[in-house]
Amino acid sequence: MGTGYGSQHSMDPAGIFATAPGWRIVAPSTPFDYVGLMNSALLCRDPVLVLEHVDLYASKGAAPAEDFDYFIPLGKAKVVRPGSRVTVLTYLAMVAKTQAVVEALGVDAEIIDLRSLDRAGVDWETIEASVRKTGNVLIVEQGASGTSYGGWLADELQRRCFDWLDQPIARVHGAEASPSISKVLEAAAAARPQDIEAGLRAVMAAQGLPIEN
Repeated sequence: MGTGYGSQHSMDPAGIFATAPGWRIVAPSTPFDYVGLMNSALLCRDPVLVLEHVDLYASKGAAPAEDFDYFIPLGKAKVVRPGSRVTVLTYLAMVAKTQAVVEALGVDAEIIDLRSLDRAGVDWETIEASVRKTGNVLIVEQGASGTSYGGWLADELQRRCFDWLDQPIARVHGAEASPSISKVLEAAAAARPQDIEAGLRAVMAAQGLPIEN
């Protein structure tokens, strides 16, 4: 998002595609992950959908320049930042945005990059271990609320982890609007850093630990 290309080119399709079983869906958030996940996708015998976020095209990151034949296993999430007060589940471009907000606020949050979004590929082992530790969950995604991936994820998560949750699962997502060719309206439709901040503040306040800064 952020290109002004309109909804046919600038949507977050994860929530729509994840409704169909039988294929794998990967959502890389860094150049390193893109190469590793793409290599694994090419060897996978299942059909694989690789989601590319426009922000990734201009991003930079470390990579083994001497060997681009490395693999990141499908179905394995990544703990981007350890923490003990709240588990933040996110993917694609929102990983970096979430990390920036968490660092700025100084929140003791554990950020998990989901990487795999298909129902069979969600890394529940990593997610559940984090929820057992924190007792609180915030799901962060950029796309519109009506077609969001987080709705299904929150439903499945509360079924699996209900006894470990100290409060209802919180969510940050875009508005009930499609991206527009107007960059101003497009920015208003997508979840922004201030929305992530508001979500974190609400989750921490519910624990009796309001963020002071």
